[in-house]
Amino acid sequence: MLEWLFFLLPVAALSGWLMARRHYKQRYKPQNSGFSPEYFKGLNYLLNEQPDKAIDVFIGLLEVNSETVETHLALANLFRRRGETDRAIRIHQNLIARPTLSSQQRTQALVELGLDYMNAGVLDRAEHLFLELLHQSPVPSEAPKQLMRIYQQEKKWAQAIDMAKQVTADKKHPTHALIAQFYCELAEQIPEKEQQQAFSLLRSAYHHDPSCVRASLLEGKLLIKSGQYRKAIKILQQIEQQNHFYLSEALPLLQRCYENNGQLKQFRDWLQALLTRHPHLTSARLLLTKLIQKQEGNQAAQQFLQRQLYQHPSVEGLHQLIMLGEDNHQVLIPLIKEVTTALIHKGDRYTCKNCGFSGRTMHWHCPGCSQWASIRPIEIHLSALEKLLEPSR
Repeated sequence: MLEWLFFLLPVAALSGWLMARRHYKQRYKPQNSGFSPEYFKGLNYLLNEQPDKAIDVFIGLLEVNSETVETHLALANLFRRRGETDRAIRIHQNLIARPTLSSQQRTQALVELGLDYMNAGVLDRAEHLFLELLHQSPVPSEAPKQLMRIYQQEKKWAQAIDMAKQVTADKKHPTHALIAQFYCELAEQIPEKEQQQAFSLLRSAYHHDPSCVRASLLEGKLLIKSGQYRKAIKILQQIEQQNHFYLSEALPLLQRCYENNGQLKQFRDWLQALLTRHPHLTSARLLLTKLIQKQEGNQAAQQFLQRQLYQHPSVEGLHQLIMLGEDNHQVLIPLIKEVTTALIHKGDRYTCKNCGFSGRTMHWHCPGCSQWASIRPIEIHLSALEKLLEPSR
């Protein structure tokens, strides 16, 4: 019995070793990476700048292995970024046609196809896709965002407002200011006979963005048209708290209100107080100079503006000072006047704080970066002369 026991011990050891070896092979057996030779063939086509052949290879791979969906999505996005939108559309359409896709993968492919259409300018197809995605649960975040962009381009402001309210806002991309601008766009389209509707739309704009300067300017203009000058003054003066950089847009309207009320003295007092709070507001300084000229004559206006320019020099101020002075030098004064006139006409009046776009016309929607309410009035200070004197290209 003992002999048999000694004989079985090596057999048991050998058997244990064989079983452990089999277990190790099964556990650590190299896994199939899922990359067939065709995949590397497609990559080779890409490297050799043969994208059409590469697409054919990748689409063929998709029929064999649906786990390469992410690769196809990445490839299509690459084509879209390169401006080859037709190729991106082709890949995404083939992805969507595959019945083996999960619901999440199909949703992602639909979103990307919609972005392809947006990039290609085919807005009707993009709109149809994103409207379809609105009925899914959960709704992809891109759907209302892209629909809002589409309705902005088509100037369908009511639909843009509906989509903006569905967009998930964050600190970097707030939607309340956008919605206020859309309400202002709607208010500007209302006929004069339906002013109450326009006032209602502007109240909605204030509700979403109390600091909306555009709404205040529009409301002030509507009140002036209806002869409600006191209310207009109150509305227009609140722009100082909303954003004092836009006061130059409101000053001509305020002057009209005070004149119609016979309160130019009160307007002059308010302008002087305004300059105390905002000494660099050249537009207020020039308007105050004109009031002094009207009430006290050229000499008083000239003395006032001369004192002001020592502390706050500007091209506009210098130009107005020359206009107030007597033409007592037949060569020098006309020459300086010609230079300041050219500088004022050449200088841009508005600039975008976001992208730097500048122009001579006010835009509430920047043509450069497509941001809303990013353009504001600027004034030509003497420090900007070097730029203005550069020859035009």
